[in-house]
Amino acid sequence: MAKFIRFPHTQTSLNGTKQGFFAVAGFPRVIGAIDCTHVQLVPPADTKHVYRNRKHTHSLNVQCVCDAKGIITNIVAKYPGSVHNSYILRNSALFSKLRNGEFGDGWLVGDSAYPLHPFLLTPVLNPTTAAENRYNEAHIRTRNVVERTFGILKSRFRCLDRTGGALLYRPEKVAQIVVTCCMLHNIAKLHGLEHDAMPEDNVGLSLRMEQQPNAAGTQTRTSLIQSHFL
Repeated sequence: MAKFIRFPHTQTSLNGTKQGFFAVAGFPRVIGAIDCTHVQLVPPADTKHVYRNRKHTHSLNVQCVCDAKGIITNIVAKYPGSVHNSYILRNSALFSKLRNGEFGDGWLVGDSAYPLHPFLLTPVLNPTTAAENRYNEAHIRTRNVVERTFGILKSRFRCLDRTGGALLYRPEKVAQIVVTCCMLHNIAKLHGLEHDAMPEDNVGLSLRMEQQPNAAGTQTRTSLIQSHFL
């Protein structure tokens, strides 16, 4: 998998990723846009409740990070649909690397289903200044890349979309199918094979209230707003 799904880790690749995202909406130092998407399945009978998501269907909740081109650079595909996005991130290897500063001064952008961290910037809920509104506008445009990537992925591989029906395999097999589709998506992107996106249908599956931020994350976001969006 590492050959086709690889998070930027060299200074050259990190700088290239930041430049790609900056070109989208002028949001600096972004090394990935993160979100989760649900892939429907028929759950095991003895653990059916664990796979039940907030839309009362059964699914895997799949975390992906992508770059500005829509190439998937990180994936976690092992958690049932009842698990919250923030829990998946917090228990991932990527979270540990981000927290340990392995990617320098770069950060992810994610929606308010995620907690605010110095390495993960979320929108300002209830903005009160013009600078906060400009920050939010740039954030939304930058983060939208991952939602568009999900739409392309599910249009390209209809088995991952609800319109293709629930997958009839055990969860471990579904996870393998999801990862393989993401690898094939990246290969298609690298060969210039574009595909139209279909609307993502997972809005509302995660709690959209802001998760509890930490002080360092709040300070990082405030400093960014003051330095780039005034």
